[in-house]
Amino acid sequence: MTTSRYTDRTLLLRMAAGEEDAFNQLFNNYWDKVYSTALVLTKSNQIAEDIAQEVFLRMWQNRHKTDIIDNLDGFLFITARNLVYNKLSRLKLEAAYTNYLQHHFSLSEPDTETGTEFRQLQSILEEGMRQLPPQQQKAFRLSRENGLSHEEISHQMGVSRATVKDYIVRAIAFLRKYLQEHALGLFLLILSRLK
Repeated sequence: MTTSRYTDRTLLLRMAAGEEDAFNQLFNNYWDKVYSTALVLTKSNQIAEDIAQEVFLRMWQNRHKTDIIDNLDGFLFITARNLVYNKLSRLKLEAAYTNYLQHHFSLSEPDTETGTEFRQLQSILEEGMRQLPPQQQKAFRLSRENGLSHEEISHQMGVSRATVKDYIVRAIAFLRKYLQEHALGLFLLILSRLK
């Protein structure tokens, strides 16, 4: 076993025990490699950043299972590759869905039921964003609403790029959970009307 794999193994065991410092070290050691893999596959900086964030978010969320990983490079590559394929498939579906909506609904009209429901969904998402800690909210908005890169956000906020990534990963995790708890029924209602 090489020194790097031995170090990774030790860090994985520590992370499985819940040590955030071990996760942060793995994050810093592998971020560029995971990001580069996603960038090669997607040709998009924003999507590559999202994929890399998701890889590390999942690794942290499933940290209790990371002690069984023998080849971290392989694990991260396969996770990133699968997330890229899922993301690209989802983007194709979303594009088709958006195209369908544009041809079958006038969402800009205030009296359209589906348009009203979409605005309610946006309102719930906005409510969730307001519940984020101020720094997470700012980083998330700068990334998603203003389209800034992590580097640009780190300069604007005066924090490290790793901190920006952490803020955004945590914001995404919170908003996913928030939407599942507060908007799942509304989302299903919108989908049922599209049949």
